[in-house]
Amino acid sequence: MGTRPEILLAQFEPLKAGESKTMRIGSLNTYKVQKSHFIDRGFPRMFVMIEEVTAEIFEAEKNAYGKVIRMMAHEVNNTVGPVNSIINMALDTNEIWSSEDKSSLKNAMYVAVARNQNLNLFMRNFADLVKLTPVNKLQVDLTALIYSVSDFMLIKAKESGVSFGFDLPNTPFYISADSQQMEQALINIVKNAIEAFDQEGIVKFSLDAKLKKLTITDNGRGISEDLSEQLFSPFFSTKKDGQGIGLTLVREILLNHGFLFSLKTLQPGQTDFVIQLS
Repeated sequence: MGTRPEILLAQFEPLKAGESKTMRIGSLNTYKVQKSHFIDRGFPRMFVMIEEVTAEIFEAEKNAYGKVIRMMAHEVNNTVGPVNSIINMALDTNEIWSSEDKSSLKNAMYVAVARNQNLNLFMRNFADLVKLTPVNKLQVDLTALIYSVSDFMLIKAKESGVSFGFDLPNTPFYISADSQQMEQALINIVKNAIEAFDQEGIVKFSLDAKLKKLTITDNGRGISEDLSEQLFSPFFSTKKDGQGIGLTLVREILLNHGFLFSLKTLQPGQTDFVIQLS
């Protein structure tokens, strides 16, 4: 995931001496660029300091959204549980519903319980971000894990007219990883790829054993350059009803494993999610 020098050069050229700027290059890497000058034998000399602050930015983001999520979850749990208990108690009291003119109210209360349950699920998805346990690394056969994830996602893929392709080693390929967390990350990556299609397509898994690199490719609608810089930002989503959780969770899991990664549309009909496994 190296950053081309010319991209950084284009960013700091407009800066004046003493000015600084923070910029994100691609989906992940964030840099602080500061332009300064000094006098050398009577002549002003310009120089630029470039500092990568990706880790610091991620940590600040995590602390901020973690605090918000914990507060939201606390309030939701303190409200939804008692409210559902009251509604269910009322639904179980037959005397209230003895007359037929109460049927609409009864149905509305069932809907209210269902909506509360959906709200709980909504919050649990957010809570997953701040409940990740420390990585428990063991020897995991990545090839077997990929096939397992593809089997799990097969029904959703078929519903969208998407098929899976595989270019994987015929023998086990072991990595040091937390099996459950890697499975969770792969499920989110595949789900995101499936949802990138407006029509039939294919999601392909390619594993280069020599380079220790996993590539998940889809030929869906692709990602614009502007959107690619925001994809892994907390709560950012391109979907109408999206929570912006999936790729943020993937980011946390892969970073905790020390795996470099990228998501980019290389050309029309080719979007690659690349994970460097070493």
